[in-house]
Formats: sequence, C-alpha cells, structure tokens
Amino acid sequence: MTNRYSVVGLYILLALILMFGSEILVWTNPPGRPFWEWLLLIPGYVAISAILLDFTVRYRIRDVFGALLLTGIFSLTSALILNPASTLNDLPRTLFTRVIGAHGLIAAEMIGLFLVLTGSGRQTRRTLVIGSAIVGLAWGIWVKNWPLEEGYGAVSLPMMLAFGAGGIIMIALYLYVVLPRLEARLPATSSAAPNPHITAADDILTSLCLTRRGWMITIGVVSALLIVRLVQGSVINAGLILCPLLLALCWGILWFRGRKRGDTLLDTRFPIRPLAFSNLLLAAVVFLGVGIFGYNLPDIKLGTITPFTLIGLGFTAYGLAWLPTVSLVLGVQGYLRQLATRKM
Repeated sequence: MTNRYSVVGLYILLALILMFGSEILVWTNPPGRPFWEWLLLIPGYVAISAILLDFTVRYRIRDVFGALLLTGIFSLTSALILNPASTLNDLPRTLFTRVIGAHGLIAAEMIGLFLVLTGSGRQTRRTLVIGSAIVGLAWGIWVKNWPLEEGYGAVSLPMMLAFGAGGIIMIALYLYVVLPRLEARLPATSSAAPNPHITAADDILTSLCLTRRGWMITIGVVSALLIVRLVQGSVINAGLILCPLLLALCWGILWFRGRKRGDTLLDTRFPIRPLAFSNLLLAAVVFLGVGIFGYNLPDIKLGTITPFTLIGLGFTAYGLAWLPTVSLVLGVQGYLRQLATRKM
C-alpha cells in the first residue's frame, strides 16, 4: 500500500517551489508579512499543489499546453485565497498583468523546476543553468524596482539575497533530506494492487488522485481561506466573478481533453530520483550571482523603456496571450483529431 506520507510529501515539495516563485520571485513583500499570514499561506499552497498533481494524473496531462492550464488554475486560485490584496486590487488590469501574467508565468517556470528537480538529471543541467541565469537577471532587476513602485519600500540587496537563498535552502533540505526518508518507506511493489506488475511508481501516481476525504480537506482549506479574504475585504466583486469563470474554463478544457489512459508529465519521476545536488548548487550560485548583477545593473533607458518596464511588459504580454493561445492550439488539435477519425 502506498505510503500516505510520501504522497503528502510530494504536495509539500510542489508547494514550496510554487511559494518560492510567487512570494520571492514575484516578490509579494515577504519581509512585510506578519507571522500569522504565513500560517494561512502554507496550507493554501499545499492545497493548491494537491489539486494540480491530482489533475495531472486524473486528466493525463502530458504536454506543455496542459501544464499551462495548470498554471492558470494555480494563479487564479492563489489570487483569490493567497494574494488577493496585491493581485485583485485593480481589476481587470491586474488580472492580466499580475494574476495570469506575473504569477502565471512564474508558476509555469516553477512547475518546470519541479519536473527538473524530480527528473534525475535527464540532460537538464544546461537547461537549468541557462534558466537560472535568465530568471536570476530578471529577479534582480524586478526586486530592485517593483517594491518601490508597489509601495512596499526599497528592498536592500542583502534582504533580497537572504530570501532568495533561504527559499533555495528550504527546497534543497526538503528535497534531499526529508523527502528521501519518506520515499524510503515505499514498498518495492504495491501489496494492495491486484496486478503484481504494478510498481510502487504506478501506485503512487494513482494515489496522487485525491480521495473523497482528500477532496473534502482540500476544499475545506480553500473555502476557509476564501472566507478569511472576504472578511478582510481583499476579494472584491469583480474578482469573485472573473476568477471563478476563468477557473471553470481551465477546468473544462482539461476535462474535455482528459484521457483514461496514457502517459503523464509525472510518469518517470516516481519513486523520485532527485537531480544531482551539484547541479542544483551550480544553478543556485548562477541564479544568485546573476541576481546580484541584475540588482546592481545601472538604469538603461531607451525613451521610456527600461529593463524593469520590459519585464512588466513581458508579464502583461503573457497574461494577454496565454489563454487565447492555449485555447486556439487545443481547439485546432481537437479538430484535427476529429478529421483524422473520419473516413475519406
């Protein structure tokens, strides 16, 4: 029988990575959050991560477009229950610039990081280092300028590095110290499986689908956090309409293109064989080093365009193009599949 703690451990790993992306890379003022706010964020990230991993297995998500729909589900849900004050404060503009723009794009990168860290180094070192350099540069520029524009106050370089390095250390400790102990408790085969050829990897993939009790807990956490945000007045009427509508659209697309059988993005990752620690260490050094360079980069202006505004424009462009592009591509794919099944 699958070890429940190992399944929850996977939820927590993804939650830590997503939290690193939304709280530290996007920078939702982590130094200014009171302690009790973190007590709300942590179960919220774990609940959303459980939903994302459930959908990945339940609907057999196997390509980048399916993964992008997962990022939409994450960013829209987190906007409602995790960071509504900074994402829903000027709708509909912030829906595209922050919710499905900044948080959506960073979530896509963090899901990619989750797959890399659990993928046992399948020619990922170069990709990871290049990605770390690009994200690190943007992060340094962003954290230097964004908190001032948003009204959080200036963030010093030591403060930025403390949160960046702290987030990386937390993920690394969990991945290389905590999670292996949970994985070690997995049996070689699933004793509860009727087929002796079903391995522990197959069993844990199936177990990632939430049970009725799991759904009750997850929905309970999400509902409780939403009530808290409503009481705080952080979620306004437009947010309560737009976010659930787009969530339903993303879920509907996943449901219509879901399959009962077939491979998923997670198939080759269980039991987890973490990326070599040396590769993660190299990526972390590159990320932080380039982040320092980006933070100290002098202001370069071309008219009204600066590196900081370019990053903001990139978030906005992604937010505007993400859902129409995914819908169009998946619609064309579905139409071509229908044509292929028809007789000439």
